[in-house]
Amino acid sequence: MRLVVAKPEDVATAFADAWNRHDMDDFAALFADDANFVNVVGMWWKNHTEIERAHRATHETIFRDSRLEGAVSSVVELSSGIASVHYTWILTGASAPDGSSAGTRKGILLLVVVKEEQSGWRIKVAQNTDIVPGAVAPPPTP
Repeated sequence: MRLVVAKPEDVATAFADAWNRHDMDDFAALFADDANFVNVVGMWWKNHTEIERAHRATHETIFRDSRLEGAVSSVVELSSGIASVHYTWILTGASAPDGSSAGTRKGILLLVVVKEEQSGWRIKVAQNTDIVPGAVAPPPTP
């Protein structure tokens, strides 16, 4: 059964909920068939099947015990039936490739979501970014 998501911001919370349950069927159901997803290390998956396979594999290994917490920090209507959603997150419980703790990570997930007639809001584009500790941007120029 496909999930029906009523509001753009609910896509981000459903993303985290499916992640935390490690339910990759529900996770994958949030994506449009032709969705694109670029992860925090630049891997680029170009359709629903690639996104599902990649996340299923990592949730069987490095993300098996992970927990994703966060909040929707921005929703912008781009056009009728299209919105961007920023979700700021903290990830705990992940493992490094050698099996040791990966520690706590923070980041920002950008979702571009589209409203589909039958199934509500779906992710069309996702871009995930780690927040690098200690990175400082120069102040804006007047």
